[in-house]
Amino acid sequence: MEQALHWLVGALGVPLINWLKDRFGLSGRPAVWLTLAVSLVLGVVSLLVSDELNWADFAPENLLAVVGQVLAAATLAYKLLGGSQSPE
Repeated sequence: MEQALHWLVGALGVPLINWLKDRFGLSGRPAVWLTLAVSLVLGVVSLLVSDELNWADFAPENLLAVVGQVLAAATLAYKLLGGSQSPE
């Protein structure tokens, strides 16, 4: 169940990332950094919600794994929603 939460958070992060990119007018490399930063924040939030983040036994590899899942889910959702269409 915890894994599903991370994938869901990533998929739901796509509208947030798109809104932030539109709001700040970002594209290219800055947009990639914004996506990574939002994925990091959403990964921490999903760890806190699922009670996997415990400061007593904090493991950086756990955080990196979840951020990777959130980023992968956001990328997959973006591609499936047609965000990868090239301009004609």
